[in-house]
Amino acid sequence: MKLIWIVLLAGGGLACGCSEAERPARAGVALKPSVTVLHPELRDVRNTISQPGVIEPYEQTAIYSKVAGFVQKWNVDIGAHVKKDEIIAELLVPELAEEHKQKEALVEQEKSVVHQAEKLVRVAQSNLQAAADAVAEAQANIARYEADVRRWHGELSRLSGMVRDKVVNPEVLAETENQSQASEATFAAAGAAVKTKESQRLAAEAQVGKAKADLDAAQAQVKVAEAEERRLAAMFAYTKIIAPYDGIITTRNVNTGDFVRPASGDASGSMEGGGSGGQSSPLFIVARIDPMMFVIGVPEVDAPYVSTGSKASLSVQALAGRELNVQVTRTSLALRNQSRTLQAEIDLPNPHDELLPGMYAYGKIEVDRPKVWAIPSSAIVQIGNRMCCFLVRDGEAVRMQIQSGVSDGAWTEVVKRRCFPTTGDPGNWEDFNGADQVIAGDLAEITAGKQVTIDAPKPSLLSGEVKR
Repeated sequence: MKLIWIVLLAGGGLACGCSEAERPARAGVALKPSVTVLHPELRDVRNTISQPGVIEPYEQTAIYSKVAGFVQKWNVDIGAHVKKDEIIAELLVPELAEEHKQKEALVEQEKSVVHQAEKLVRVAQSNLQAAADAVAEAQANIARYEADVRRWHGELSRLSGMVRDKVVNPEVLAETENQSQASEATFAAAGAAVKTKESQRLAAEAQVGKAKADLDAAQAQVKVAEAEERRLAAMFAYTKIIAPYDGIITTRNVNTGDFVRPASGDASGSMEGGGSGGQSSPLFIVARIDPMMFVIGVPEVDAPYVSTGSKASLSVQALAGRELNVQVTRTSLALRNQSRTLQAEIDLPNPHDELLPGMYAYGKIEVDRPKVWAIPSSAIVQIGNRMCCFLVRDGEAVRMQIQSGVSDGAWTEVVKRRCFPTTGDPGNWEDFNGADQVIAGDLAEITAGKQVTIDAPKPSLLSGEVKR
């Protein structure tokens, strides 16, 4: 009897694989236990992810003032429906209004400077044209005076011969010489006049360039003045508080005559209002309630199977438990670090305002895996961080590590598998199929490499007759 106890204790110390130890065998259990086996089945596995939560607005915005001023008028109260760009309040800021008028006048002044500069450009261009015409006239005079010089030179040469022949008196030759010299002087003066007119043309051209530069500077000043006017106009427009989108007013913190200051922050997550006109309190909170939104955190193991379009339902307690058939609108495509969940958002149409922000609801997402290989969840054990089951091969129990998918509690999808021998490294991952004989039932006494006896098939509570 003592020898039997030693053998049982030694058997209980064997590892589930090559490194993990299994529970010790119970006293009085046969060394070759009888087990029930079944083949994996192709089944439709469905898991329902259920989670309570609160219905939220699709958007919710805290409205603050951009400028400091007094509340001149508020147009909407809590519960009011507003349209995008509707004026919900107006502020009185007299100094900003006067400064805007000043900038408008400055724009008009700069535009008048531009008009004056444009006229100066036209005058300078006219002067340039006149100078160019004068140059052309002077150059034409040069050609005429040059012709006179050649004429008198010819006349002087002819008369010189006639004087030698004593045909003409010498006094006539002297007079011709004077005329020739006079024509040469006139020709030289015409050349000097051309240079003078050319200088005047260059000066007129420079004046045109200066006038154009002044015009460009004046136009630039207009742009600066207009930009400053637009900035003041934008600031003045902030005196009218507008709705960012179609929605309802859930909070109002202003009264006529309140002095408000520029502030920032995100108080839109709270449905409670702050003090009247306080710096940290928004003037209004606007919520978009058509559609509404419900958020479900999907556990990490189910996250790969939830995507846009996944079937979902919502039970709203305030509507007598009415169930809404919906679908997942979007997912975050990333897990939250702390909760290890995938954020799935469901948009809820709300054309008649039946759903109110803050209503309690119970959401469900259906994860359907049609025609996948599955084994009973009771046939799976967790050893460390590994999911395992046991097979029967040649009358011996073999440990197999699995990669599981969706589980409905009774059945678990199996995607991949690899077997662990009693010694050595495990094999490679392989696709799971229905060829294996999986041990079902109580696995407490099963260890890798242990000889087992297969029981005859018997009815199963899970799927009718067990398949062998």
